[in-house]
Amino acid sequence: MNVVIVPAGGVGKRVGKKVPKQFLPLGNRLLIRYTLAIFERLPEIDLVIIPVLSGWEGRLQEELVDFEKDFEIVLGGNTRQESVYQGLKAVPSEARVVLVHDACRPFASPSLVQKVLQKVKEKGAALAALPSRDTVKEVLEGRVLRTLPRERIYLAHTPQGALYEILKEAFSWALKKGLDFTDEASLLEAYGVSVHIVSSEFKNFKITTSEDLELAKILLPSLPIASLEVRC
Repeated sequence: MNVVIVPAGGVGKRVGKKVPKQFLPLGNRLLIRYTLAIFERLPEIDLVIIPVLSGWEGRLQEELVDFEKDFEIVLGGNTRQESVYQGLKAVPSEARVVLVHDACRPFASPSLVQKVLQKVKEKGAALAALPSRDTVKEVLEGRVLRTLPRERIYLAHTPQGALYEILKEAFSWALKKGLDFTDEASLLEAYGVSVHIVSSEFKNFKITTSEDLELAKILLPSLPIASLEVRC
């Protein structure tokens, strides 16, 4: 069994809206609905678990009335790590692989998910990451400290994931240590797990700001899920 956790517990302050960004309208549906559609028709994915912001469970349930995959909505936590951990607690014991994908990355292709899933099966842990196109500077208080070797710099995307037992052990370790990480790859790295790269896609950006949201509206027609434009 392969499971995807889509943490949707954040408030998304940087996008500048009163509504959490994953619940903003995009086309005629909610933003998160397009993200979840990535996994909807992937035969390799058996279950989608969505840790959600308190008070939004009902709205999400309404939005997923026509969702064609087994899913479970759970209450998220105060941080991304806490939300994913809540999702992990709902993963069935027979699961082999658990992937985590940002609720506000609706443009990841199904083939990218498949590649990350396969890499996890082969290596134990993996993430989608985009090679840097720009020269990268390390800066402190507005002053350049050094130029980093661009060929070794990757921008972390999702999906990320690991074999279920490995991911569960790493999260339990972080919880006991009182550590908090911004993504699963950094948590796994700190736990001593080798995490392997799958080359990501430029369009697999995370909607974080109002400018990202405007770009998403432009790119929306490119998604192969036109049926979502009309609610059932």
